[in-house]
Amino acid sequence: MRRRGLLMFAAGLPLAAAGLGATPATAATAMGPPRGRVAGLLAREDHLVRPGNQTRLRGLVLRLPWSVAQPTPGAGFSDEAKALLDRAEDVGYPFLKLRLVAGAESPPWALELGDGPLTGWKDPEDDSEHTVPQWWHDDFLTAYEELLVELACALKGRSRWAEVTVSATCTLYAEPCVKQLGVAANRGKALAAGYTDAADQAALRRSMAAHDRVLTPLGITSSVAYNPWQTIDDGAVKVCPATTIALMEHQRNTMGAYGVWANNSLSARWAGDEPVQTRPEYEAMYQHMAAAAGDGHPVQLQTATLAKIQAAQGSAYATASWAARHGAVSVELPRGWEQDDDLIDRDRADELNLRFADNAAATL
Repeated sequence: MRRRGLLMFAAGLPLAAAGLGATPATAATAMGPPRGRVAGLLAREDHLVRPGNQTRLRGLVLRLPWSVAQPTPGAGFSDEAKALLDRAEDVGYPFLKLRLVAGAESPPWALELGDGPLTGWKDPEDDSEHTVPQWWHDDFLTAYEELLVELACALKGRSRWAEVTVSATCTLYAEPCVKQLGVAANRGKALAAGYTDAADQAALRRSMAAHDRVLTPLGITSSVAYNPWQTIDDGAVKVCPATTIALMEHQRNTMGAYGVWANNSLSARWAGDEPVQTRPEYEAMYQHMAAAAGDGHPVQLQTATLAKIQAAQGSAYATASWAARHGAVSVELPRGWEQDDDLIDRDRADELNLRFADNAAATL
């Protein structure tokens, strides 16, 4: 087989090999053949990728807000959302990932569920204000679960969509462990609405279970983007890396290889010939991910923005190389990766994609 043919095949490795789904929860629910493992270099914004460079990539991640997918309560997937799926499929990548986004991008009717939305939720990155739901509330979680049923109907005949993100308990970004609780005003709003750490964790576990129940039977995997867990303790923000590890293990124990561990913040620089990640506060989590990847659990990573990577003396190539060498099955490249001085050219892309394909094969 020609090298390019091998790369295209490996990007869509089937999960059915070696009897995947051996965990009790997965074995009980899986009714259809798994669609595959999204593996290799991935684009997040395909319209910004030069056509001549698309062949260096192996997949596409489509960002889809809940407000676009289901603007009306009780309705099926919108025509606009289906058109976005169509356009993503037209690009021609063999496997596709859907980044479903709730939180501030939930439809207005969903934001009203529970006791109403939390308004003026601040993003410390730019001091902007947003409206977020009571993400731990039973009514909101039930509506999200009903959205998944409509999503399953929309994806049933679209076999290239192999993965969906778990986002029910997010606020501003598709990262359920980071909720901007370092902002005192945000903490006050959450506590006044009845937030507790126990309810927050339970909501994330419930959303994982909903993904497993609805999407696993279609052979679609579900990923959670992990960070050091943020919560509130005696009115102050508290960061609990141990909670993150416990939630990761819960996902692995209940979803098996259909539950993908992810992180959306990776940055790395070169130290000689070795890539070194530049986020020391993430080291314990990354090491746990790497150890699990070595044992065959699927892990994927998204880079930080190119500006943040370069500010830490890193590059997109060093970051992708760190991911590949630490067992990840894929990495989502940042906007502008084609203009980075440490360029991921064709040869480097081929080498990385082969390494990611090998990593993916080890998860089967």
